[in-house]
Amino acid sequence: MKLFLDSGALIARTLSNDANHDAAIDMFRLISNREVPYQHLYTSNFVVDETITFLLYQAGARPALEVLGWVRNSPNVRVLHVSEDVEADADREFRRFARSRVSYTDCTTKVLSEREAIDAVFSFDRDMGVLGLTRVP
Repeated sequence: MKLFLDSGALIARTLSNDANHDAAIDMFRLISNREVPYQHLYTSNFVVDETITFLLYQAGARPALEVLGWVRNSPNVRVLHVSEDVEADADREFRRFARSRVSYTDCTTKVLSEREAIDAVFSFDRDMGVLGLTRVP
């Protein structure tokens, strides 16, 4: 099964003082040990940008660079790219969900997840449910 990694999951995994740190560590352990059915991991260039920018400003260069290195070098993570074609669909989704205050990046996640038939999103963001996506944990 396919799992999309959202910025909140990557941030929580990295920052020990994050409220979701323990849950993130547990989920990544389950994935690594193949105790959950998600073996194909995805994220997007927008999520990578959001994640490392947040980490840079909140925790410094070292954690931001560590996450960037992990994403780029992991044989298990495929980074999907938000193209102009994806943006057109994300624009439509953003117009649809803007009143719910769903971020544009989350709208791109919805479009990419649907296009790639991704089963769930590893996220602590309740907006994924607003978008109709299955969220874990």
